[in-house]
Amino acid sequence: MASAAAAGLTDDLIVDILSRLPVKSLCQCKCVSPHWRDLISHPDHRRRLPQTLAGFFGRVRTNDGGVWRFTSLFDARQPPLACDAPFSFMAGDEDVAVLDACNGRMLCRTPKGLTHHVSRYAVCNPATKSWVALPASSNQGGNDDEDEDNESAVVRLGFDPAVSQDFYVFVFVKDDAKIVAGVEIYSSKTEAWSYKESRWNSATDLFEDSPSIFLNGLLHFTIHYHVVSVDVEGESWLLLPALEDVDDLTVYDPGFLGQYQGHLCYMNLCADETHLSIWVLEDYHANEWVLKHRITIQELTENICPPKINYFGQVTIQQLPEIPEAKYFRLITVHPDCNWILYVCGREEDTLMAYDMDKNEARVIQNLGSCTVLLPYVPFYAKSLTDGHGLSHIAL
Repeated sequence: MASAAAAGLTDDLIVDILSRLPVKSLCQCKCVSPHWRDLISHPDHRRRLPQTLAGFFGRVRTNDGGVWRFTSLFDARQPPLACDAPFSFMAGDEDVAVLDACNGRMLCRTPKGLTHHVSRYAVCNPATKSWVALPASSNQGGNDDEDEDNESAVVRLGFDPAVSQDFYVFVFVKDDAKIVAGVEIYSSKTEAWSYKESRWNSATDLFEDSPSIFLNGLLHFTIHYHVVSVDVEGESWLLLPALEDVDDLTVYDPGFLGQYQGHLCYMNLCADETHLSIWVLEDYHANEWVLKHRITIQELTENICPPKINYFGQVTIQQLPEIPEAKYFRLITVHPDCNWILYVCGREEDTLMAYDMDKNEARVIQNLGSCTVLLPYVPFYAKSLTDGHGLSHIAL
């Protein structure tokens, strides 16, 4: 009787019902029938349905230097983007450099010399094929054209569609000693830049590849076993406490930031590089990190570095003796809707892998070739960048 009633529902009504489900339940509904799977995957319905991690933007090494490609995580039949030319809708797309990605929008540095650009920074939405070029900064923090051309500048994007449609671009300004002096923040709401002096301690430094995440309206970074953050107004500068087992962490590894079940999480190698620890900050006010998981590096890498039998009949991990296993993997992200750690593992070629923290097992997703950068991507279809923003420099 129930199946007969469901069969009488129109496609539009089914999609309306599905749009009210959380992402994890929506993914499970793909298994109900081929018809439901196709409804959920159809491009016309994506705007109405919640989205999850779809894949990664990666910079693949080529003889000419490198090109950006999109790699679909699972659904290779219907990837949400053009895999070989994901930025073809942008002028000079072959020379676009992706700096950051946040909840479906991407921060880029566009080619120098395009006359319709006021700034070399642009924010794009590959799902809606729209982009906006940012206006020139006010230079209040000493940021000038030379800084925009500096490929080592620390620049990040903040965007949370659950809160608002507005996005923020953070450009950190350093003093002569290369210490963070302040930050210039662009707000799409005001369409203007503002400069705020740093309230972190005088020794705070950031690098282009410093691990970061935008969460709860704050941009977080890891610095020497601490986590620092700044809000979108540049008014709140926080220094979160160090982890309890800080003496057991590696000296050189800055750690990794992610989102674990809606909370800020921090991951770091132990001193002997045999284990990876996952810590979660469940309450900012309590300032207490909770250890959730501890995973051996062998568990993460054994599918790529297979065991072999030595002369004494003992099983060992096949690796170069002078380089530990920890050097053969790098963390990419924590899946927003599953307890998965996604990472790249391998020596000569990179293999995308997932570690299921519930089942304590690693699985191979696919081979990526040779990627220098890999950015997670969650499609955002609800609104084009050209809707609701009055920026005068827009290209489609």
